[in-house]
Amino acid sequence: MRAALLVVALWPAVLAAQVDTTKRTTPARDTTARDTTARDTTARDSTARDTLPALLPVFPQAIVPGPLPKGARYTFTADSLLLLTSRTLSDLLLHIPGVYVARGGWFGQAEPVLYGGRGAAGLEIYWDGVPYRPLGRDSLYLDPARIPLAAIERVDVIVLPAALRVYLVSTGYRSTAPRTQIGILTGQQNIADYRAGYAMRTRAGVGVALIADWNSIGPGALSNTSTSFGASDIWLKADYVPSDGLIGASFEVLSSSWHRSQSDRVTGWRQDRADRVLRMFVAQRDDGTGWRLTGTLSTTETSRDTATRARSMSIAQVEASQVWRRAAVVATARFGAGGAPQQFEATAGWMPLDPFVLSGSVRQSSYSDGRTGAQAFGTAGLTLPLGFSARAEAAWRKDPQIALMATGPVTQQTDVAAWLRFDHRRLTVELGRGRRDPFAPVGFAQGISAVDSVSPTPLTDFVAARASIQVAPGFLVSGWYFDPLAGGGDFEPPHHARLSATFYSKFWRVFRSGIFALRAEVAMESWSRWAFGGIDSAGAKRAMTGSSFVDTNLEMQLAGVTIFWTVQNINVMRSSYVNGLGFPKAYQSYGARWFFTN
Repeated sequence: MRAALLVVALWPAVLAAQVDTTKRTTPARDTTARDTTARDTTARDSTARDTLPALLPVFPQAIVPGPLPKGARYTFTADSLLLLTSRTLSDLLLHIPGVYVARGGWFGQAEPVLYGGRGAAGLEIYWDGVPYRPLGRDSLYLDPARIPLAAIERVDVIVLPAALRVYLVSTGYRSTAPRTQIGILTGQQNIADYRAGYAMRTRAGVGVALIADWNSIGPGALSNTSTSFGASDIWLKADYVPSDGLIGASFEVLSSSWHRSQSDRVTGWRQDRADRVLRMFVAQRDDGTGWRLTGTLSTTETSRDTATRARSMSIAQVEASQVWRRAAVVATARFGAGGAPQQFEATAGWMPLDPFVLSGSVRQSSYSDGRTGAQAFGTAGLTLPLGFSARAEAAWRKDPQIALMATGPVTQQTDVAAWLRFDHRRLTVELGRGRRDPFAPVGFAQGISAVDSVSPTPLTDFVAARASIQVAPGFLVSGWYFDPLAGGGDFEPPHHARLSATFYSKFWRVFRSGIFALRAEVAMESWSRWAFGGIDSAGAKRAMTGSSFVDTNLEMQLAGVTIFWTVQNINVMRSSYVNGLGFPKAYQSYGARWFFTN
């Protein structure tokens, strides 16, 4: 017993002796190190904490600030972008009631988005707060299918009575743990998509993100107007936002190149586009409230187009905002070169009392050819008892249709709409009625050669509805309906609807950590016969046949891995989205995407 007690008493000294004999430094330095044990321990603890991942603030998202009435904004987050069947921005906008995508074929073909009978004027797109305009061969219609979604973490859509304002927010990586992503897709017609990405952030606030996406498809059958196509998109972003979140700078480059083969019914296309955006901000607070000043410089260049010369455009933008708890005001000034207009815009939202919400915007534009234009939009919302709410909206415009079009009339329109909404834990229903003034769209998208132009849209009265119901835990049925009761323009067919049934579950009882999820969706888009499907080059009007297209999507998630299998037109519909063009039958694509930290 005495021997055991002696060993225990001498054991620390034995260990200390062993440590001393292993040192290769002088005894004096060893003694000094041991005298500062407390400081060394603190340093070691600090080092251990530094190795843990931390979440840092990022550049503020360029979206319309609230408050907004219920239903005025559609938001698609990073999870919905990953789990929805949307491969392109056109697919994503199809979730908005009344949107029609005039598909030229399958993957890689033109997919212009038509809304409100306004042609190209029915869609505005902003990339990190900067207008994303069509440039190059088709400077009239912007094809959302050519805007890559790989670098997007959020999409906000503000719905006006006859136009959509889409705000794309690029990825802002917050963690100090580096992240890598890999994506692979394959399927019929030799379709292939390869994606690679890397993002890192230091504790000092410096971040770098890179995403490269290569996709292609081979030629299809004669009945299928999906010609061979290839594209590459490279996105690079470097930013600096320190831990206090009060200042920051960001520089990003988006380089896109695509090449579509030509056929007797499809317009060939080759173009390179490069967008560069430099942003800086200074803010009063890091929680989004208070004042904030943001400056932006952007340039856009197109080249290698065999049908037109290279072109460039630049925009300098200054934005000042003030956000309170129940109100927000934003003033924006844009100064353009290369054909881009000068614009002064003000946006405000206010909740004077809990049941009331007011929001609106005013814009004044000056164009390079001396023309001027103006737009105004306002909406008011009221929260009612028992889960009901209502909103009314009005839009007025006296503006040219195309910002980069040197000629064209300046016309005036006033559009109004009213909506009644009901929200419940398992049910959401929204009904709307509106009126749109007459409008004469200019031209049509160059990517669809079968249509040369569209007919003027008369005074239109429309009804719209959207709803979602949770039938059972994990099982959701949702959809929308649109019908022009009087009037209606090209590609605005009656009884236009989209319905989807989705099963989504994380299987909590089996995988308690929630790392496994399963999502299965069946969606159908349908519309009735319509006499207005565009005008061909000979001046003959084209009709639309009644059609119903059914798509399926199956996805599984295991931690950072998402495996998916999609079948489009599984019901083997023989018609198409544009009369005279073909769409493939029961075409499949499948693949996986993997996010992991290094």
